[in-house]
Amino acid sequence: MTRSNTKEEICLKALELFSAKGFDGTSLSDISSELGLSKAALFKHYDSKDEILSSIVAMMDEEDGKRARERCVPEHTKEEDGKEYEKIEKENFLSFALSQFEYWTMDKKAKEYRRLLSLERFKREELKRKWDDNFVKGPLCYTKDIFESLNVKEAEIKAMRLWGVMFLSYSLFDMGEDEGKLKEGIEKEMRDILEERNGIQEKCEI
Repeated sequence: MTRSNTKEEICLKALELFSAKGFDGTSLSDISSELGLSKAALFKHYDSKDEILSSIVAMMDEEDGKRARERCVPEHTKEEDGKEYEKIEKENFLSFALSQFEYWTMDKKAKEYRRLLSLERFKREELKRKWDDNFVKGPLCYTKDIFESLNVKEAEIKAMRLWGVMFLSYSLFDMGEDEGKLKEGIEKEMRDILEERNGIQEKCEI
């Protein structure tokens, strides 16, 4: 196994353990033991749990940007690169939003990261910011900017409306609700929002 692959395996195993036992409840010995490594071998790659945690956050941030690029939606905030928002298409954003729900509920490491952030946001300032970036103000502001670029009226209110549905759907999924039905509800809400103008539902031209 190459050094880079070993570092990734350490991050993935640490993420699994952090999300199940908490950051403080997981030791470096736990991680090395699960991987069949000695602590000395683990220390060749990481000096501490904090360094592993920082690598996990960087890994997930990188994947988030990659997913945006693949779906042809803005990767950065509007302040960082407003030109990205001039090219956004409605269907691309709809596809991205639905894929995000599927990602955060069905992808193993994404589910573990969501749980880790939820558990540790009250203890660690870095993870509180990441929870905010991924599940609160970050997606809310991003959605508002997208809606404004798509000429959706009352963009901020409708961003809150959509994100409220999305956030609740994560919790419902965690409680055992069917992922497919939840996605259907999110898509319906999104299409309703994107078809509204000044509170009046647009009629399809025949």
